[in-house]
Amino acid sequence: MTIPDHLPQSARAFAASRQALFADLDAGRAGAGFVAALSDVADRYFGERLAEYGRESRGGREFSLVAVGGYGRRELCPFSDLDVLVLFPGESPDWAGELARFLFFPLWDLGVEIGHGVRGVDACLELAKSDHQVMASFLDARHLWGDARVFGELTGRLLREVYPGRRAAFVTWLAEGNLGRGRVHGEAGALLEPQLKEGLGGLRDVHQVRWLSHLADLAGGYDVPDAGVFAALSRDAAFLLVVRCHLHRIGNRKSDKLPFEVQERIAARLGFADTDGALGVEVFLAELLRRMSRVKNRRETLWPGLALALGALSGRPAEVVGDGVARGPNGLDFAPGLDDEQAFSRLFLLFGTAVRTGEALAFSAVRRARDLADRHGDRLRSDPAALASLVGILAADASGRTAEDLFESGVLAAMLPEFARVGHLVKFDLYHVHPVGRHSLETVRRLAEAGAFPESRYHALFTGVAHPDRLILGALCHDIGKGLGGEHAEKGAGIVRTALARFGADPETVEEVAFLVREHLYLADTASRRDLSDRDVAAACAARVGTMDRLNMLLLLTYADARATGPSAWTGWKESLVWELYRRAARMLAEGNLFDEHDAGRMLRTRDRVRAGARGIMPDAEIEDCLDQMPPRYLIVHTPADIVLHMGMVARLRQEARELAMRLPRGRGPAADGGGHRAGYAPGAVVLKARPAPGGVGHELVVAAMETPGLFAVLAGVLALHDVNILSAEVFVWGDGTAVYVFGVSDPPDALYAEELWTRVGGAVRYALLGKLALEYRLDQKRRSPLACRPGHPGGPVAVQVENKASVLYTLIEISAPDRVGLLYDIAHVLAGLRLEVRLAKVDTLGERARDVFYVRGADGKKIEDAGQVREIEAALLHRLGS
Repeated sequence: MTIPDHLPQSARAFAASRQALFADLDAGRAGAGFVAALSDVADRYFGERLAEYGRESRGGREFSLVAVGGYGRRELCPFSDLDVLVLFPGESPDWAGELARFLFFPLWDLGVEIGHGVRGVDACLELAKSDHQVMASFLDARHLWGDARVFGELTGRLLREVYPGRRAAFVTWLAEGNLGRGRVHGEAGALLEPQLKEGLGGLRDVHQVRWLSHLADLAGGYDVPDAGVFAALSRDAAFLLVVRCHLHRIGNRKSDKLPFEVQERIAARLGFADTDGALGVEVFLAELLRRMSRVKNRRETLWPGLALALGALSGRPAEVVGDGVARGPNGLDFAPGLDDEQAFSRLFLLFGTAVRTGEALAFSAVRRARDLADRHGDRLRSDPAALASLVGILAADASGRTAEDLFESGVLAAMLPEFARVGHLVKFDLYHVHPVGRHSLETVRRLAEAGAFPESRYHALFTGVAHPDRLILGALCHDIGKGLGGEHAEKGAGIVRTALARFGADPETVEEVAFLVREHLYLADTASRRDLSDRDVAAACAARVGTMDRLNMLLLLTYADARATGPSAWTGWKESLVWELYRRAARMLAEGNLFDEHDAGRMLRTRDRVRAGARGIMPDAEIEDCLDQMPPRYLIVHTPADIVLHMGMVARLRQEARELAMRLPRGRGPAADGGGHRAGYAPGAVVLKARPAPGGVGHELVVAAMETPGLFAVLAGVLALHDVNILSAEVFVWGDGTAVYVFGVSDPPDALYAEELWTRVGGAVRYALLGKLALEYRLDQKRRSPLACRPGHPGGPVAVQVENKASVLYTLIEISAPDRVGLLYDIAHVLAGLRLEVRLAKVDTLGERARDVFYVRGADGKKIEDAGQVREIEAALLHRLGS
């Protein structure tokens, strides 16, 4: 950045020093001392600028220049606000504005954000008495330049007139604010995109401990804990500040949320390298989240003592509420006077009381539980009664608060060292929002929630499970095999067998829990990647689970796991697919047959109902001809009412084709087929109909047209241009070449103009088929548009797999790739170029990564079994999607 020549020398020196510090930070030469160094640069600027002011104007003016907020703490990050107060002993004089402009205008010219105030001491005191935020800023205040006596007057009067009467209310205000922080930003140590400042466990926790400690010191009577606690807190805060500095520089703006797209760059800047089994960014995130969890825990541990010293908590004696459990001012705790063995024997009674009463544990109780777990871990690791108590507590803890205490206290890790290994494990992807341990606890909480609330769709399933303890253990341990180099479900099943054997679990329990761990991905993967109308898919699912109880547990675990993963993992659309697979498999388990009658009988009944319903849409002879042209799977998959709807669209399609043909030059009408088109084909003839999806999730878009090479790509491209996401697609080609495409799509971006959108989509499809719309060019322009949503992270490599065993009739092409505008168009374009017919597509997007499955046949109507052709398909897709 070029420094403007018109700026005064002080501002040019400030800019140059600031740029030098930024360069050191970018090059990895600046560490924890950066924030203080940047604060020193700002200090020097104000000193030099005041010297310039003294040369140009009258001297001897009484005021103090005061740094407040982060600047007062000497914690300036690259784009932090400079919060400065020009403080006067009395009312602000008439030349105060002139001074402020002289000080701050050069910084504004440099693009520095200034938070400034010009006030007298009395005005500051009044504000501090009425505004806790102002009081907090004065707790960080630091005199910079000018008359230190003015600053001394302010601090002295704050000590005498404000802090004594406001400190208890200040504690309450902070506590209420922490509840809001938790609702808005969450617990930073449990999120993969943490809020570094305002998240629970962020820098604000450190600020609060410092503010309250300072007030408690001033009040006297506060027993300061081991100084090592504050030293450790400062070390963790320094790490968070370094991360925040790099976040500012990479984003070139003030920001506190750490998004996925910058995490790898920050990890590299901080020297975190890939290790065996873990990416450098995963090691970095695990370290960051561990530190943020420690910050939160230390703030919570210190809070009761500080609040008591400041008068925000009463010192009433503990009230015994159970055998060895007492209720104190800070929450539930071990009753006074218990020795080590007595407290250990009541460990799970304490946690169980917390779940039963809904009360929080005192932080002293969590701290003692941690000590007990450290000393008696060998007893916890193999005690069947302890395991049963743990499972019972987790199953009843719909809030998740007690499970969090079990995790933070180390009791859970002491019992299950296998879980401790993944407790803070981070897997870098774009759809998980928690580290593995927190994700597993959230999965358990979702199950407990389903059991606690009858209005939940999953309540009856949960309460009907024969052994809910097995389901809870399966949920707790479902990801226990992660971090061991792939196939985590299989490895996790082996780990959980060993762990449960250590507790003496019966063989049936061991096998049931191992089954849930091994198969926890099966329902979601099958529902999102396989043809659910295929009898063999449901049969395979039924055979794999074996019993209704297992199927019910697997559905519950699938739901809880997906809800705990993140919003993109359990959309209404995905839930409807999983339930469809569940119902089909359940019917097979109950009746041994997927359909109520044989397929042939079902098709005959459907034909009869369609024949009756279609009268008046087209002549009887044409109805019979249409029925004869329909493929068998079409008659099985769709209801008679849907087929009648489609026949009405086909009738309109044929009318439109005739009208278009009359406008074509002689010899190019529907009677001609010399150009490679079937008889009756007219370029541009297409009929669309959209309606809310029958399942209530998204929309169903039906397209009737004459099948032609590249039609699927055209439809995919046009929908992408109009910001309509395709969730699934089925293609039914009748014997005469009529094609009925049934898409599951996202809801229109603007529901008020839905009809207008579908009209535009239909017009664009016609233009593309007539060669009047260049989809390749238009999609490229959309991707380049400044308004386009660009992926924040490259999303990993492209993977293509061609599979011939999953279906008798079709070859499956499974593609995993970073999502982008027009991705489905690119895939369909390649498949069309290879003369592959797409008959079914399943589209799934997790975060910024797409996982799509296509059921295809070759131009000869057969599966693709030639090895050379398979390699060509893979190469073509990798080339197109990798570019």
